[in-house]
Amino acid sequence: MFRKLIRASLFAAFGMAAVLFAYGSVTASPTADEKLPDISEIMKKGHNKTEGYVAKINGAVKDGKWEDAQKYAKTLAFFGENLGKNKPPKGDAASWKKLTDKYAESTKAAFKATEDKDAKALKAALNINCKACHDAHR
Repeated sequence: MFRKLIRASLFAAFGMAAVLFAYGSVTASPTADEKLPDISEIMKKGHNKTEGYVAKINGAVKDGKWEDAQKYAKTLAFFGENLGKNKPPKGDAASWKKLTDKYAESTKAAFKATEDKDAKALKAALNINCKACHDAHR
């Protein structure tokens, strides 16, 4: 009797852990265990000309690997959602909010375009005006 109770408790605990792990992997905000990506990390990992997520998304789409593109776009959207939570090196807060909100919309649209396998919408979403933000806040 006692062993059955322990076994049932263990299965319940593992089941709850699995549900929490699965839920945590689909949320787009950093959890207590994850750190907020800083501006430098977002720019390097997202926009490096050869190794960044934008380059990886474009390469995957060119090769017809939409699932890979979707994976990269999901991370880029995560970056887009969190860029505005950082403090810019210079410039005013209102401009930062406006530009980072637009960046978040673009990265979210890129993710949706990869889900829809829409190359034209993806190209439009990834047409991000880097100069506007860099001039004001870099």
